[in-house]
Amino acid sequence: MQWKRILLLVANFKTTGYDFYDSAFPPLALEYIAAYVEDLVKVKILDSKAANLNFFQVKKKIEKFKPDLVGLSVPVTSSIDIVLEYAKIAKLYGATTVIGGWHPTLAVEQTLSSPWVDILVRGEGEFTFRELIKKGSPKSVNGLSYKINGKMIHNPDRQFLKNLNELKLPSRHLVEKYKYKIFNMNCDAIETSRGCPQACKFCSTNVVYKQTWRARSVENIIKELEIVSKNKRVKDVFFVDDNILVNMKRVGRLCIEIIKGKREGRIKKKMYFFFQGRLDSMAKRPGVVKLMAEAGFWLVLVGVEATDNSRLKSIKKGCNIEQIKRGIEVLHQNGIVVMGNVILGINLDDTLDDVLITINRTRDLTLDLPSFTLLTPFPATGFYEEMKEKGLLLTEDYSKFNWLNPVIKTPNFNSEVLKKLLFLGFYANGFYAGNLRNKITLLRRTIKLRGYFYILLPTRIYLTIIAYFKWKKIVLNNLKGIKKKEIKQIKLGNLNQMKNLKNEILKLMD
Repeated sequence: MQWKRILLLVANFKTTGYDFYDSAFPPLALEYIAAYVEDLVKVKILDSKAANLNFFQVKKKIEKFKPDLVGLSVPVTSSIDIVLEYAKIAKLYGATTVIGGWHPTLAVEQTLSSPWVDILVRGEGEFTFRELIKKGSPKSVNGLSYKINGKMIHNPDRQFLKNLNELKLPSRHLVEKYKYKIFNMNCDAIETSRGCPQACKFCSTNVVYKQTWRARSVENIIKELEIVSKNKRVKDVFFVDDNILVNMKRVGRLCIEIIKGKREGRIKKKMYFFFQGRLDSMAKRPGVVKLMAEAGFWLVLVGVEATDNSRLKSIKKGCNIEQIKRGIEVLHQNGIVVMGNVILGINLDDTLDDVLITINRTRDLTLDLPSFTLLTPFPATGFYEEMKEKGLLLTEDYSKFNWLNPVIKTPNFNSEVLKKLLFLGFYANGFYAGNLRNKITLLRRTIKLRGYFYILLPTRIYLTIIAYFKWKKIVLNNLKGIKKKEIKQIKLGNLNQMKNLKNEILKLMD
């Protein structure tokens, strides 16, 4: 066997838009990969992000472990440059480098062209990586791309695993020394399904998974939750599924089994869950949402995307604004906190008034934690190709593709104006938590869900305050160039009262 010591490395990447909560997320993809090679080789996961290691410290760890192969995953597109820097370190120590994740799958040739990458895993990596290690060569391994004397070789795609119940459970014991957190909560992660049947124009999920959706059984999920429940540090679990609500009957049965497991002591009573979900699905099945709340689901991240039906239709969202509003209402009726995102400029022909109206409509949606992003075309999506053809793509520097940097221009806005409008949205919506009344409502809702001790924990109070003011500073810094008294007009909610603000923005468009 060519490789006997494998290091799976998490890069210590930082990017605005992800890290103002100082988050370190469980490397679930690498935990799955490790589970498939532990019986073959010596394998270790080095999470330099969770441990907050610098390059020098990572070098020392590599020197000590002496891996002959280093595997790296690209968690988000904007982290690609920093991940390649870690690949460079591995190459300098003589290791074979293997890279995988969504971005390498979407941008195969550009990623593989790096001199620091030897082999690239496309799509689901568990069986592909195992076969690579067993064979000791990428030749004839489906799902791999690699180089021979500078020439790129692309093996055939590997078929998706049909039955996710056959997956080995992630090797959590390899990361048990690290503390993982998101939103200042100690957390773990679990994946109950893969893919999404929707075809949202801007989304890369349907490209990676070819618009398919596969799910694990309720029994299989409960088995994993019982294992996670044994970790005394973990009280929150993130369901990382891109669309866990495709089959609402399945979600309902899962909640019933979680409630039963908590009652019988197999799952901690004070274990809470947060997830990503579609509002229209929850609007249609309020009974299931009620069960979710009873089971411990308390926070949901939703993609609102647009605030009117014409724009929702143009991006193929597959729902209408009435369903979105009803979904938020159902969640609030069950005490679930809603963090929702709106994409500014989602219609390329949007005017200044259109964007300002969108910002104001977002406030009317009663989201607990409203946020905004810019329309970002990720590699291999139809929208990316459209932007290139129209000459609207400003850069292919993927480190800037974090939803907060303008990487396209529109017929009506240059990049500077797009960025100002983005941060005006945050300013108008209270830097993530709405106005004072919304903040108080959010506080009361959280106390009811999690109790006073959760809110009054000194470290959580401190970190939340630090994160809030750090983000507020970022927002205000990005609004420099517009007078503060004009910025404040965005909160008036009436276009006729924003004349000075609009004039200030129009100056930037000249």
